[in-house]
Amino acid sequence: MRTRLLVLNLQGLLQENRWRAFLPELPQARQRRVLSCRKEEDAARLTGAGLLLRRALMDAGIPAENQIFSENKWGKPYLPGGPEFSLSHAGAFAVCALDAFPVGADVETARITGAVAERFFHPDEVAFVRTLPVLEQADARLRLWTAKEAYTKYLGGGLHVPFSSFCVRLTENGASLELPENVPFLHEYRLGGCRLCLCSRGERPELEFVSIK
Repeated sequence: MRTRLLVLNLQGLLQENRWRAFLPELPQARQRRVLSCRKEEDAARLTGAGLLLRRALMDAGIPAENQIFSENKWGKPYLPGGPEFSLSHAGAFAVCALDAFPVGADVETARITGAVAERFFHPDEVAFVRTLPVLEQADARLRLWTAKEAYTKYLGGGLHVPFSSFCVRLTENGASLELPENVPFLHEYRLGGCRLCLCSRGERPELEFVSIK
């Protein structure tokens, strides 16, 4: 199967708390997570991500009743027998990546401070950001964070994999992992005021904007 990257604008789910109407379509575990949220926007993001995954798997020929998930040793959910998927949400967007091979996706708003970078980034990344003009540093930190989180999701470990244990290289043309092999690849996107990064073995997919009715 080809790599897919689905995007949902969450504004519709936030209007008059419409996300609540879609809760019954989600697995019980995600419903509990949604209802534990203190903020409406967080509940809408979790709901939107779940709906995106449900739709993507149905498009891949997996009926909703067969979408029964397990968790790996780090707590990352997966569907036994595949396909592989990755979810993320931030700001006004939820995203879902789907692939036959491992995949990781991350979307973030501009919230990565210099202190966060100093604490979590590889020393070479910290040094690189310092070489940039001040006005470019915030976006560089955001690009690095999304790339690093996408890669750790690709590995299946998420934040259990130390961000300082590997290095991402940034250029004007894109991002790449400093690894002995040539895969996986990092694909970057701008999404409103957010940055989105996909880590996969395949070619860069186009964004698929979907609506939930």
